[in-house]
Amino acid sequence: MAKVPTLISRTLPRLFCCFWLAAPLHAEVRTVWQALHSYYTIVEPAHAGRQDRHKVNPFLSYTNIGTDFGFVGPAENLIGWHSGQIGVSLGHGPDDWAGMWHSLSRLARMKDARMNFSACYPAAIQDPFQPKITGIRAIIRGKGNWKIDLTDENNRLLWSQSRLIRHDTFTEEVYDLPVDALKSVKYLTWIAEQGADLDVDRIDLRVVTPDVSFDQWVFLASYAKALTCWSESTGLVRDRAHIDDGSFDSVSSTGLFCLATAAAAGEGIVSKDFAVRVLRKAHEAVKPLRGPYGLLPHFIRRNQEGHLALHPGTEYSTIDTSLFDLSLILAAKMLEQEDFLQQALSDAREVKFAKLINADGYISHGVMDDGKTIIPYEWREWGGETALVLVMLRLSDAGAKAAMSDHARPHQGTGFIAEIQSLLFPHFDSEQPEDLTKANWRAVRMKLLRDQKQYLTARYPKAPITNSGVFGFSAGEQRHGLGYAVGGVDLEQQLLLHPHYMLMSAALEEEEEQLRATLMRMENLRLFTPWGMVENVSVNDGQSLPMIGSLNACFEAIGAYHFLKKTTRESNGIYRAARDVDGLQEALRVFYP
Repeated sequence: MAKVPTLISRTLPRLFCCFWLAAPLHAEVRTVWQALHSYYTIVEPAHAGRQDRHKVNPFLSYTNIGTDFGFVGPAENLIGWHSGQIGVSLGHGPDDWAGMWHSLSRLARMKDARMNFSACYPAAIQDPFQPKITGIRAIIRGKGNWKIDLTDENNRLLWSQSRLIRHDTFTEEVYDLPVDALKSVKYLTWIAEQGADLDVDRIDLRVVTPDVSFDQWVFLASYAKALTCWSESTGLVRDRAHIDDGSFDSVSSTGLFCLATAAAAGEGIVSKDFAVRVLRKAHEAVKPLRGPYGLLPHFIRRNQEGHLALHPGTEYSTIDTSLFDLSLILAAKMLEQEDFLQQALSDAREVKFAKLINADGYISHGVMDDGKTIIPYEWREWGGETALVLVMLRLSDAGAKAAMSDHARPHQGTGFIAEIQSLLFPHFDSEQPEDLTKANWRAVRMKLLRDQKQYLTARYPKAPITNSGVFGFSAGEQRHGLGYAVGGVDLEQQLLLHPHYMLMSAALEEEEEQLRATLMRMENLRLFTPWGMVENVSVNDGQSLPMIGSLNACFEAIGAYHFLKKTTRESNGIYRAARDVDGLQEALRVFYP
């Protein structure tokens, strides 16, 4: 298999030869493409750029829509991948055929999870906001007979088409689909038949959007990404979309997802009943997990007895507890659940943050998994995480006082740290210096936004991604999803973008049309898709990690909601709730008395 040029080098010259106008604010139906599987995403560097099919790591290997995949056929051992493509060279015997299957909803063994091509998002999203899938596109080269099948959960054939491939270079093969006949599809499988010698770069789905404005679409796609991580069975949100329920669930993502769902209900994207169910199930699931000082775990998994518990090796966390409790309070107010609102306020007031203030006056990160040892690290740095912990302190104990550094710059210039507090509260949009550190939060955030936008132009003006307008040095998965990376504009030689910051900061954007134009370019580069933002983008070659991670998905969804409310000039439900809950107003007086 010959090396193919990277995606961005193939796309950018064509993309930037024309001037891109921002999308209009009126509703419109558009056709966009969603990669089902970009095959370079399954290459694990530990295998020197090539991975044996028997060593596929399910935590690192997944489709672009957060599902799993596998191999079929007597000759499947001849399938391999290298340099970003799948390749197979077959003999001419009766058993010389092989292919790959891809689950279209959740894991393959979850037979009840299927995709309706007429309404391809999870069923909780209401019909007027459902996209549909009208076609398939394969980027393929080589020669031989090739077939695509769509089957149900019992592998019964629903649609199939065979073609003879004769391409020396990568070429698009597009298939139109009978959408109304594909209401319950589990697998997309491609087969290379006897004698085939083929390379496959990726498989795409042609998506027709609902009749919404572009700003609505940004919120809808971002929310759908977060919804993909939610588990009906646990009431919690998985850290990654493609992992099993109860194997690695995120408390902070669960709280933020409740808030995003309340916002989606306000837009009619999901029903109010669904949003209330999400809220109450999350509370019910998490309530027994309160640990020392009333803190919640950072991550959760099922233990050997089948019960949800703190994930071994993780902590009881002050910031995760803050995000969960504050989000549920806001969501309850937005959904007019007054009884639940009082319960959520009571839960928050029971957390003993004051006992976690150290001798220097700062709040600890929490308690180790032994339930006893207070973590020696503290919320000292100026920024949104510390601010939320201080709001929770004031909510639980109005007389307690803790400190925060007054240097008024997020640590390392990391994007999300400047915006996380403003996902929940409007107060930090004020030009008024706050009382605790005397910082003008809006001015600091605007300065960081300018620095984020200028970083690539100043340091890497010739990098392919620079001209796209994409920015965002923040935090998230490393390039291949092998660990966590924290970047920032105050650091040199930053080469990995986490574009969730673009939506987290979107409501600050003074040039709204410029942001829309960038997001449209990102659609064409497959960096912003119907399943949301990619996790990260490499500055050097533009390759991206399409992993669906729940925390950044929730950041994006809530940020996109605030941008939508800004551009439509409509009342912001999250911010209205923040102003209308007396307990929150009192707690925020730590900053704005």
